[in-house]
Amino acid sequence: MSSAEPSGFDRTARICRIDVEPAYRPDWFDPDAGAHVPLPPGDVAAGRATLPGRSLVWAETDAGRISLLSQEAGEPYIRYDWPSWKRYVLGEQYRTLARPLYTRLPFHYHRVPGPVRRVIAKLLLAQQTPTGRTGRAFPGFPIEQGFELLAHVWARVNPDEPPDNANKSDLPSQSAVVLTHDVDTAEGFPWVQRTAKIELAHGLPSVWHVVGRGDPPDYAVLDWLVERGCTIGLHGYNHDNKLAFLPADQIRRRLDACRPLIKRYDIQCFRSPSWFRSDTLFDVVKDYVTVDYSRLDTDRSCPGGIGGCLWTKPFTLGGLTHVPTTIPFEDPLYWGHDAEQLVNFWRPKIDWLRGCGGGIVVNTHPEPQFSGNARMLRAYDQLLDVLAS
Repeated sequence: MSSAEPSGFDRTARICRIDVEPAYRPDWFDPDAGAHVPLPPGDVAAGRATLPGRSLVWAETDAGRISLLSQEAGEPYIRYDWPSWKRYVLGEQYRTLARPLYTRLPFHYHRVPGPVRRVIAKLLLAQQTPTGRTGRAFPGFPIEQGFELLAHVWARVNPDEPPDNANKSDLPSQSAVVLTHDVDTAEGFPWVQRTAKIELAHGLPSVWHVVGRGDPPDYAVLDWLVERGCTIGLHGYNHDNKLAFLPADQIRRRLDACRPLIKRYDIQCFRSPSWFRSDTLFDVVKDYVTVDYSRLDTDRSCPGGIGGCLWTKPFTLGGLTHVPTTIPFEDPLYWGHDAEQLVNFWRPKIDWLRGCGGGIVVNTHPEPQFSGNARMLRAYDQLLDVLAS
């Protein structure tokens, strides 16, 4: 793939497949995985017309190959202002969020039975199915390494001024395992303790995001989690998937209604329902929590369209710390995989994350149509064996 403007993307965005000079490829480089970078428009970061010297990273465009990063006589050159470029990509400014019709219904879509909702979700996400040639389509799934590669090479040739003026966040470090869950409905609570007991047996406490004003939460279960070292987070207002599309005052009104739950568990983290996210939402959320789990490094999971922050490590943007979710464990089920295939599906991504120092941030849902059943719990237990090894 050369440059493209996929559906659901800002019309000024150019998504280009990139390549890296072999001598500068890290050990974690995967020749079969996605390697793409969004190029910022001129009003975000004015680009250099040409780069001198030897090209180390380049993009394939409809107009031919263009150098993104070069070096001459030991001096590095980059096509766009790096801080602006990084904010553009990590903030997903290249992506336009689409609003599905069901988020405009006059009634809550949870009135539809869970198994039926899952069938509808499969239909909605069918057009976002990863292709067999995962390295050719953007974003690569489960691995999209393009921006990580660019940052790695830039940090390597420019040690005096690393990409974000803090070398540690752009260079590999030991990958942290974070287990997260979203309890969308009351149907999920009977499976919470069963799931947590498996995790705790592996020595891994977890984060449980709970809807603030939807089905009444099971406080006994939540208290049980906290007593065992787990964390409670907020999963929006009532999971009608409207939150990210509302104006700031309405978002704030909804989050204010969740303050009793926030106060009871000293909630400091948030994940938006169904991965819907917007700048307006984040600008309000930062006044309630300090950490957000709503972004994915490579996103084919949100019904609002493909994208992702293309980054696997925590970062701060607009006063909020974002922890990208990198292992949405259940999502291959939407595209025809069985529970028994999930661990092998994710194993290459886990190895890649360990190689590049990215966070291994897992997400599941305890509802019966997702991970709240015996087959999925067996698969999840197997995943934890891999993560604990």
